[in-house]
Amino acid sequence: MESNDQISAESAWLHRLFSPSPARVLLTVGTIQFEESLGDIRAKISVGTIGSITVRPSWFWHRLTIRLTDGTERSIGGLDGREASLIRDAALEEAARIREAAVAEAVRSAKALSPRLMRLDEELRDLFAGDRYARHRDSLKLHEAVAPALRECEGLIREHLEQEPREALGRLESIEPVESFEAERRKANSLFVSNQAPSVQAAALTAMPNPLTNEQAKSVATDEDVTRVLAGAGTGKTSVVVGKVTHLVRNQGVSPDDILVLAFNRKAVAEIADRLPGELSKAHVRTFHSFGSSVIAEVEGGTPNVAEFAKESKLSGTLKSILNELLDDPQESDATANFIASYHGAYESAFDFHTRGEYNAYIRSVELRTLSDVRVKSFEELEIANFLTKHGVKFCYERPYEVWTQTGEYGQYRPDFYLPDYNIYIEHHALDEFGNPPRGWAEYKERVEWHRRTHRKYGTKLIETYSWQHRWGILLDKLGERLEKEGVRLERVSQRELVLELARQLIDWLAKLQGKFLNHVKTNGLSPEELRARASERGTLWRNEGFLKVFEQVRTRYEQRLGAEGKLDYHDLINRAAHYIREGKWETRYRYVLVDEFQDISAGRMKLLQALNRDDTAYFLVGDDWQSINRFAGSDVGLLRNCGDYLGHVQTRTLSKTFRFGDGILDPSTEFVLSNPEQLKRTLTSASVTVDRGITVIYADDPAAGLQRAREDIQTSARGNGPSVLVLGRYKSSEKALQGKTPSVEFSTVHRAKGREADYVVVLDLKDGRWGFPSRIEDNALLELVLPPASEGPYPFSEERRLFYVAMTRARAGVYLLTDPTRPSTFVTELLERSVNLRQLGALAPECPRCHRGRLLVMDGSRGRFWGCTEYWSEPSCGYKKNVETAEELRAGYCIRCGTALPANPRQPYCDRCYTVWNQYKNAAYKERYCHMCGIEHTTTLLKPLCVACQLL
Repeated sequence: MESNDQISAESAWLHRLFSPSPARVLLTVGTIQFEESLGDIRAKISVGTIGSITVRPSWFWHRLTIRLTDGTERSIGGLDGREASLIRDAALEEAARIREAAVAEAVRSAKALSPRLMRLDEELRDLFAGDRYARHRDSLKLHEAVAPALRECEGLIREHLEQEPREALGRLESIEPVESFEAERRKANSLFVSNQAPSVQAAALTAMPNPLTNEQAKSVATDEDVTRVLAGAGTGKTSVVVGKVTHLVRNQGVSPDDILVLAFNRKAVAEIADRLPGELSKAHVRTFHSFGSSVIAEVEGGTPNVAEFAKESKLSGTLKSILNELLDDPQESDATANFIASYHGAYESAFDFHTRGEYNAYIRSVELRTLSDVRVKSFEELEIANFLTKHGVKFCYERPYEVWTQTGEYGQYRPDFYLPDYNIYIEHHALDEFGNPPRGWAEYKERVEWHRRTHRKYGTKLIETYSWQHRWGILLDKLGERLEKEGVRLERVSQRELVLELARQLIDWLAKLQGKFLNHVKTNGLSPEELRARASERGTLWRNEGFLKVFEQVRTRYEQRLGAEGKLDYHDLINRAAHYIREGKWETRYRYVLVDEFQDISAGRMKLLQALNRDDTAYFLVGDDWQSINRFAGSDVGLLRNCGDYLGHVQTRTLSKTFRFGDGILDPSTEFVLSNPEQLKRTLTSASVTVDRGITVIYADDPAAGLQRAREDIQTSARGNGPSVLVLGRYKSSEKALQGKTPSVEFSTVHRAKGREADYVVVLDLKDGRWGFPSRIEDNALLELVLPPASEGPYPFSEERRLFYVAMTRARAGVYLLTDPTRPSTFVTELLERSVNLRQLGALAPECPRCHRGRLLVMDGSRGRFWGCTEYWSEPSCGYKKNVETAEELRAGYCIRCGTALPANPRQPYCDRCYTVWNQYKNAAYKERYCHMCGIEHTTTLLKPLCVACQLL
């Protein structure tokens, strides 16, 4: 048919006579359509899809039925028979012509597509042959090329493929689903890695004295876009990094110039570089900072210098100088002075704490100091005190009440505020609008009533304020109304000098806080807009905004100082280098980027790694999320866990065999760290065939005595030369407790001990408290605006747990945990609950039979010695007491360190609980002295200083 030809079959005349909807069939080039009711199209059929057409007569007209190639039928009746037959014949002729043309086109397309299918099949077989590692990036490109080729092979084209292309098509179709494709890729890679392991081990022996394990060799042979190696303590992280460089150069023919190894400090760089001999030493082994410096030097034509004042040891002093400049500047001093006066402590309501003891501990930690330089005990009292000062009202804080009130139940009454010019007392009560105190403040309401009764009894004037008034924002308004009603004159006076003086007193604190904040801002590359957005979402808005005003002033002057000297700080080395690489001003030349201790990665360093990414770059990242302990310095363990979101597809390898310690240390420490469900789960086993001493808990409230007890225990099993002992403290100040009391020891904080090891490790500070382990010193809430996300959600002490794990896993032969017998660390308690077979030397102080929270100590009272509960100073207070009455108790003696009653023991000079040498015996009634070694009664004189029984003092 010509393009303008058309044939129609109309309704038979009889059908038109009786039917209200006359039928019509219209054939045009390539299309048949059924019509009813004068052009109303009921069906439109492509001629190329027609399989057969039949015309069947009925009594008065004919029915035309079309069967399509997919098996469906279309039918229309009422047609004139002759015209329907013409339509049929013409349509079948047109369909045959179309099919013939389609077949010819399919043959041409199949012939054209065949080389493409063969090439894709060859690439696929080559990729999955198992003689090279199939990276995800390369595989994805191939998979993306396969899908459109398969779509083009539908219908007639498939039928007219020759045998080889058809077979290739079948193989391509079998792996076209992503799951199948990935399964084949993993299978091929597994074969390749297994085959490569022996050659990896052989190459490594040319650079290292000890062979790589099969597990280490397989990690090295893995060549994914991003290979993440999770390497537990003592599993050979450095060996794997060195082995990777050796394998790339000697087995894979990679030029050392194409390899970049990044580490976090010079010591790690030296350790890796020293183990790369010959041509391997040409690999670029750098710290992040030195690499950033080299990039900047190439772009700018000169080596950048780090400002001396910006270095860690000088930064606080620099910022203190800047803050003092701001305070001296009348135009800029208000932001700093007002922040310190009003917002230096993050407001926390007493109602937000579980116990009064927790609240008191927090208040002690923030040091609330008023404009008149008085230290108060709550944020709300701080507001009241500053309100009085700003309005010229003199006050005394917690001055003893004018009448002596001490009783057996209550001590001398000390009202919160006393106004001497008006003889008025002010009490601020931690009560809600219903008159209830915070939870855990058991006797607080009774004390409030006692205050009220006292004022009524002696006729003194009392003004009361409440915590609920602060929460409703009416505290100071209500206080002002009451004061004016009582005749107190409120006159707004200038307090500029007072504010400035208070600011100068707290300048050291603010400089340190600003320094930490600045480091995190520059590490994370946060803009002022991002900071303001975070300030509106987290914490207390007005405090955040007040702090940011100060920070913006400080940072401006800090950057001006850097600019004036033409120097940078360490953050700039990384941030500027990343910027130059992203902008194309420095072209990356590295095919392989290796990172040691990857768990310490920060946002700024991750941006640098991202900038280095090109089409053929592969990353080899070695780290351990169990040992991520540097969040305070900007490290974000979430970057290790989710590195694929930043760098590409990740294949994880695990080093599960530790060469450092045996099962005695391995099992308890692993179970402990994995109790946090956010830690990546894996199994660690020991390569040691010898049995280590495991973990020993020593109960000692004196670190020096506990350390001495640990040393003596070590000596009982030591062989040959004296074993090495490393003493670890949670805090740098922990070393002071040992000075002058023990022989010289090798001491380190746990943070600085990362990467170190010793035969035995002694861990200090394991007590429950603010300066304990876990540390309960909370980061300033302002730092949460810039700190990396904690990522573990509500799980308690997540990073402290990892720090404790690091401490335990520094030891090769044994660990000694020195814990306070009256306030044992929650970590030690948990460890003992999970590992019931741990060795214990000494014992906990007796549990209080009343509160079951505290423990009993022997204390001195006005009527002699008594057993008292350690919760006496907590809220709610436990007042349990029990007199030390029996002669046996008295004669047996007591430890003057911890108060434990002790039997005489000539072979044990130490207290069985805290292991001090203070095991002395005393009869309270007759002041008789007993030898602290054997308990024999004696009289010490200058002429006879020795015990007659054991000849000891």
